[in-house]
Amino acid sequence: MTHRLSPVEAALEGPRVVRREPWAVVYWIGVWAVALALIALIRLVTGALAPVKPSADGLDAFRRFGPLALVLAPTLFVLWTMTTATVYRAVLRPGEHGWHLFKLGPDEARIAALSAVETVMLALLGGVPAYLLLVVLNPIFEAAPGFSRGTAVVGFLATILIDAWLAVRLSLLPVQTFAARGFPIDDYWAFARGHYWKLLLGYLLVVFEVFAFLAVSFAVLAALYGLAEATTHWHGLVRSVTLWVLVVAIAVVTAIVFVLPIILVCACQAFAYRAIVDERAEPAGDPVAA
Repeated sequence: MTHRLSPVEAALEGPRVVRREPWAVVYWIGVWAVALALIALIRLVTGALAPVKPSADGLDAFRRFGPLALVLAPTLFVLWTMTTATVYRAVLRPGEHGWHLFKLGPDEARIAALSAVETVMLALLGGVPAYLLLVVLNPIFEAAPGFSRGTAVVGFLATILIDAWLAVRLSLLPVQTFAARGFPIDDYWAFARGHYWKLLLGYLLVVFEVFAFLAVSFAVLAALYGLAEATTHWHGLVRSVTLWVLVVAIAVVTAIVFVLPIILVCACQAFAYRAIVDERAEPAGDPVAA
């Protein structure tokens, strides 16, 4: 079956994966829930919980775990890598069945290596577009200081557009690496050429799906945490049983919060990859391609 790159179809591939492999998804969520519950249990038993302080740098969640952050970060990275690969596997290699589809192997190792390289490159080169624009616009600042604010706004918007363009053009690197069972470096940049707008629209639709899902999930989590807070004032066996039930429920919902967005994003990437490969395989004179 030949697939065409449709932003809507790409964005809907995640829900289709959930519908096709419901027990596999339950298994993935279960693995995440067990890992998160164990980390929380270790934290509670050891008391390795640093005081909560407001933070705007995004690292407060890890600081709260103190030394256990050294366990939390690698655990989440490994689980993310495994979930990413297994979603690609569910879309691109349905013949590799077995309802779990969840493992550690060469595919996961390559995705992890690519992610590490991308993180380093982002840290080293992430500010290059902004710097180059600053160099280009600096003469305008000096020649017409009265327009500096407007020029700065234009430069800021241009930086966002350039970064978005680069991010979308390179967004299929992980699924390319997975599908090729290697690192097709020569094809990384050219692969998504001509598909930027379709990919961007597909990702925007996925972002909408993720936000809608997270809004519901965080409301559920807030209710569970509120109930847990109220339960701390209870006494006896009912208090203990209720707290344990709530711990399990919170672990499961938190796992779902991690797993479902990964499914939505990675399934969209896998569908887009497969569609582009199909389009590339069409004969030059194919009337459909025309």
